[in-house]
Order: sequence, then C-alpha cells, then structure tokens
Amino acid sequence: MSAVEQRASLVTARGVSGRLAGVVVTLAVAGCGAAGLSQVAQNGDATRPSLVAARAAITDGEAATALGIAKGVLSMEPHNVAAMVAAADAENAMGNRRAAEKDYRTALAANPSYVPAQLGLGKLAMRDDARAAEVVFRSVLQRAPQNAAALTDLGVALDLQDRHREAQGYYAQAMATNADLTSTRVDLALSLALSGEPLKAEGMLRDATESGVVPPKVRADYAVAEVMAGHSQEAQSTLQADLSAEDAKASVDGIQALLMQKAK
Repeated sequence: MSAVEQRASLVTARGVSGRLAGVVVTLAVAGCGAAGLSQVAQNGDATRPSLVAARAAITDGEAATALGIAKGVLSMEPHNVAAMVAAADAENAMGNRRAAEKDYRTALAANPSYVPAQLGLGKLAMRDDARAAEVVFRSVLQRAPQNAAALTDLGVALDLQDRHREAQGYYAQAMATNADLTSTRVDLALSLALSGEPLKAEGMLRDATESGVVPPKVRADYAVAEVMAGHSQEAQSTLQADLSAEDAKASVDGIQALLMQKAK
C-alpha cells in the first residue's frame, strides 16, 4: 500500500467517530496547523483580529466557527481576499471541497498572485493527484523560496509519492525558516515513521504533546506513530484524551490493520 493509500484510508478503516475523522493525521491532506493552513497571514489584512481568530478556530477543530467569522468579514467587505481564503480554509477543513475550491478561485480572480489561495488549491489537488500538487508548490517556491507553508506542503506532496527522504529535506527547510511550526514538525515525524524510523518519530511527537495546549490532531498523529513503533496500548491511552475507550480501541485496531496490509 502506498503512502497516499495509507493516509487516505486511516479515517474510514479505523471506524472512528466523526470528531476524530476531522483531526486524524493525513499529513496536511487534512491540511491543518500553522503551515497546513493556507497561511493567509502573508497578507497584511489577514492580521486583523477577526481573521487571526478564524485561523485559530480551524487549528482548534472549530472550522464552522471559522467559516462564520470569515463570512462575517465578507458580508462587510465582499472583496477581502484574505477573508475569502479564510472561508476556503474553513470549508476545506469541513470537507466541503467544492465550496473551498470556489472560494480559492474567487480569491485568485481578484489577486492572481495571492500565494495563500494558490497553496489552498494545491492542497485540494493533493487529495487526488500528489504530482499535480507538487507542481503547484514548486511554482510557488520559485517566486517565494522561503515560504514555510509551501515548503511544508511540498514535503507532504512528496511523502504522498513515497519520496520520504526528499520530503524530509523540505520539512527541514521549512523549520529553518520558521522554527515554531509545530505542524511541520509533526509532518516530519510522520514522514520519518513511514520511512522506517517510528521510534524517532514517536519521540518527536511525544515532545510535541508535552508542550503547551495540544490540538487533538497532534495527539492523533502521536497515536499513529505509537502504533507504528509497536506501542498500541500507549496509543489507545493517547487517543482517550479525545475519544471514548471504545472509539480509541477501534482507531488503534484500524491502524494496526492498515500496517499489516502494508506489510503483505
């Protein structure tokens, strides 16, 4: 089973609750976190408190709240490109891909060089065609080689093509550009796990879960690494911070089943 099949299958194979399905690791194919979002903060207008709050809501798993905030801004400023992308990011996080694509394209029609909208379309493409997404992210990096979001997204696209070592190089570049990108560290850790270093990945993710407030997605990622490292009981305990014991066990059983399928 390829990396893209592993990640795309995690939600359905685990039989988990809808809540975990929204935060389960798909290495930014579920596209969350500081670098996994479209980084609308690159535009000065996106630093306004309302849009900062929208991005925080997506990170916290409250995409519907984020969408409401973004639409509130758009009701007063219908040509606000940063708000269009914030709405698209929220739609994407909610699984409304068609609406997200429409919002990203509307933003690009207003500002064809707006990088966050370009990255948003790239992440949408990544679900079905990692190679096409790779082209988008490389195009962005030609113009903005230090863009941490594009570097991280390119790493994800490469991971989805089983090009793990190459992906890890781009994650490292992103972290050198912005050392505070927790989502990039998480993506790097999972890339290491998929390339045969699950214990190292487990240690990296353990560190991430022990510092400050931890989003459920990071705990879900940590649990995946724990299972890959052979620590299934620990993974179940990790997931029980957000799930019932029954759902946590179902999640772990599903991850184990995927790993067994991959080993065949």
